[in-house]
Amino acid sequence: MVIENVILLVGIALTLGFVVGKITHHFRLTAIVGYIVVGILLGPTFHIVELSYYEVNIIVNFTLGLIAFIIGGSFTIDFLKRLGKSSIVITIIQSFATFLIITLGVFLFTHNWCIGLLLGSIGVATAPAGTIAALHECKAKRGTLSKMTTAIVGLDDGVTIIIFVIAIALVKVILGDSLFVPSIIIRPLIEIFGAVALGIAIGIILAYSAKKVKGRESILVMSLAGILICVGLAEIFHLSAILACMFLGATFINLVPRIGRTFFEIVESILPPIYIIFFIVAGLKLRPDLLIEMGIIGIIYTGCRITGKMGGTFFGSKLVKAEPYIQKYLGLALLSQAGVAVGLAVTVAGELSAYGKVGADLGAMTITIIAATTVVFEIIGPMGVRYAVNRAGEVENE
Repeated sequence: MVIENVILLVGIALTLGFVVGKITHHFRLTAIVGYIVVGILLGPTFHIVELSYYEVNIIVNFTLGLIAFIIGGSFTIDFLKRLGKSSIVITIIQSFATFLIITLGVFLFTHNWCIGLLLGSIGVATAPAGTIAALHECKAKRGTLSKMTTAIVGLDDGVTIIIFVIAIALVKVILGDSLFVPSIIIRPLIEIFGAVALGIAIGIILAYSAKKVKGRESILVMSLAGILICVGLAEIFHLSAILACMFLGATFINLVPRIGRTFFEIVESILPPIYIIFFIVAGLKLRPDLLIEMGIIGIIYTGCRITGKMGGTFFGSKLVKAEPYIQKYLGLALLSQAGVAVGLAVTVAGELSAYGKVGADLGAMTITIIAATTVVFEIIGPMGVRYAVNRAGEVENE
């Protein structure tokens, strides 16, 4: 039975998402897992909800625009200064190591560069909320490992978005049979620099306008208008909306830091119901029938991601001459995978919609593998954090 009343559907989805999210949180899993389960029940299992590509695209693009805007808002000049050279070097090395190892590992098994590039780029993301929550839960001191973990997860999602934009552009080149050097180089560059320019331009306009706005309602309207315009223009010009919104947020917060903080607080206050709907939509797009077929790829992805995170962190830490315990254990604290990874996976089908069934199949495979492995990483991620801070001697009760 398909329910066609949209208002009723939203009410049911929010209620179920909230309740199941609380239940999964009780079992020490991120609420995102609960939202995805609700989506699977409403969609592939009982066929209560059927959304068109157009409806899904609106929800996905708007929500990811918001997420990217907030990620960009964390990149203040003060934050980047506090990070220090060591954290930046380690972040970059572990990100590219994870990307390369997953991409090659999946390619060697599937002989498919497209799924390898997609999973490799998404696998770079580390869940900040889950990682920081685990640090608080085990009462970690503000020692070197804890500080470095917090800094890296703050920067990691930004690096992930850049790598994902490059990867998706390369996948489009491969699917379009344009495997000559100019296409491989020029297409990603246009998508990246065009998105950066768009985000900076709208960020400057929003910063100027923000000085003339007062009141929470006006601030909220102004913020959402800026994000929607950024997403819409990015779609029209075939640029990365995620990257554009990230640079919109970064430009805005650095031009008007005091006003910007108020803007971001107000935008974040409306996120919970939007998150619930977004991850339920992710569950709607998941293909349970592919779980067994994708099982081996999921295992390869999981093993390669752990190897990339730990190996990349080890070599990065060694390069900056970090303490031996940082070299050994920091990678274990960076295994959580949740919101940004699932969000990027959901966008794949939309990004590749011009390539027909091949694009749709790649989208279904990606969201299925990422959603399934998110459950695994949300179990082992917090365990890794606890083990790492224990071995580093940064637990309060020790």
